[in-house]
Amino acid sequence: MLAQEILLRAKKNVFTNKSAGELSKIRGDGLDFCEIRPYEPGDEIRKINFTASGKTGELQTNIFNEDKQINIVICIMLSSSLHFGSQCLKSETIAQIIALLGCSSIKQKNQTQLLFFTKDKQQLFRINNTTDVLHAIEAIQTWDLLETEPDFQAMHDYLLQQQKSMVFIIGDFYQHDDYSLIGHKSQINALIVRDMLEEMPNFSAELDLVNTQDGSTVEANMNKKLASKYHAKLNAEDDKLFSHFVKHKINAGKIYTNDDAFTKLSQILR
Repeated sequence: MLAQEILLRAKKNVFTNKSAGELSKIRGDGLDFCEIRPYEPGDEIRKINFTASGKTGELQTNIFNEDKQINIVICIMLSSSLHFGSQCLKSETIAQIIALLGCSSIKQKNQTQLLFFTKDKQQLFRINNTTDVLHAIEAIQTWDLLETEPDFQAMHDYLLQQQKSMVFIIGDFYQHDDYSLIGHKSQINALIVRDMLEEMPNFSAELDLVNTQDGSTVEANMNKKLASKYHAKLNAEDDKLFSHFVKHKINAGKIYTNDDAFTKLSQILR
């Protein structure tokens, strides 16, 4: 029932919303290179070929074949830490993102595949219609996330074998991995799903912290000093992550469990 509600909301946003917040970056972006020609007023600055411009002494622009249908690959990095949320589970927020990306890709008639990656197994969905999207949403809702670990290497190897695509990698990104190779092969969007409470615990109490990967428990007194120290450490790690993304031209943004997923996703992909 929840899966159908998530899909219906996504269909309403994607198929009937005519605002500027549409998920425009899923449209064809000319990934097929055609030629280089002199710059003309109105050309996109990001398509200027600076190497060719330096050789000729005049601005030169890369021209691409205008193919509106592009290859979309949606990679879900499943982990036990997604089984958490103060507003809703992070996995539910990811289900909302799946619905939005899936519906938008269907609307634009893109070739789309969605994959779940874990250490135990991978699961592939080919998204041709909204029924396929519903099956993917149901899969993440019924997946036993406890004791689940993401498999970055499997995703990395898979993407290197694919043709140049627009890729969406979705997870909470608490592991530090090297995205350099796939970042230079395809157009990567990293969607970081978090909960406000896990980034800044705003309570002071003795807690039993449960490791969702192995079920072990650790007692901790989460006072304000410890919470601030944890927050500072997490910010430092996130700064490293975003620096890595910027270096390899990966578009990235955070979506929290209390965000409107459609609005936030539209902002990230603008």
